[in-house]
Amino acid sequence: MSHIVIQDPNAISVRFSNKYNVNFTEENIEDFIERQFSPEVEIDLSSSVDNGAGDLDYGLLEKYLYRIPVREADLIRLYYKDKMKQEQIAKLFGITQAAVSYRLHRGIKRIQFLRTIPELSKSDFDYELGPKFSDQDREILWRMYETTCQSEIAKIMNLTQGRVRHRFFRALGKIKELIAIEIQEKYTKLKVLLEHGVISEDSEKSAAFLNSAIEELGQADTELTSAVRASRFGKYYTVFFAISDKHFNILHEVSLPQFKDRGDAQILPIE
Repeated sequence: MSHIVIQDPNAISVRFSNKYNVNFTEENIEDFIERQFSPEVEIDLSSSVDNGAGDLDYGLLEKYLYRIPVREADLIRLYYKDKMKQEQIAKLFGITQAAVSYRLHRGIKRIQFLRTIPELSKSDFDYELGPKFSDQDREILWRMYETTCQSEIAKIMNLTQGRVRHRFFRALGKIKELIAIEIQEKYTKLKVLLEHGVISEDSEKSAAFLNSAIEELGQADTELTSAVRASRFGKYYTVFFAISDKHFNILHEVSLPQFKDRGDAQILPIE
């Protein structure tokens, strides 16, 4: 009668890449999360503004116009939908052609960023993150998604910008912790298989088990990555990490002297 023995983990582990034998530390879990949930590379949409061609597909822009400053959205409609020349738009608003070009470029850059992050559902957001955050932190997160502007949020919520920023980054860290818990659970299951390979003295059963273990561990990286990507918190981390990483306040409207007290009442429908 055969009995069960514990296989030396090295007998299996030497068959695999060393990356399966490294414990997830707090530092490399964070690196792993940031790699998996980094936003997509932005596709440059601004060249048609630079060369004055106005040939960018308006359909690529239209769904994002409500997310950018109204004045820039109006300029984009006039230039890309109604095919007005920048000089005509400048005359309509009583500003310089250079100011029109700048604001078009700025608006396109905002849309370019928005295209890289997932769209969020308010109901899903409240359901999935509601139990994890206070009402104030949840409101800051959602308003950050809508505006990405800490000064705007501070004004709306009657808070200081410092408090908005502090609570936003603290909430971002908590989302990362929620994902890290999911990673650690999945990784632990895979690690147990590696460290506690149990095989029978029966050579055929031993070989069958070892081959099975090799096949499963060979898929470990894919399985782990897939499990992380399936995290219900991942899309939120992608959005808020993108905003915090290099686009903080990207949607904040920069006031230009050329636009002060001009143009708001002059926008006319183009037949």
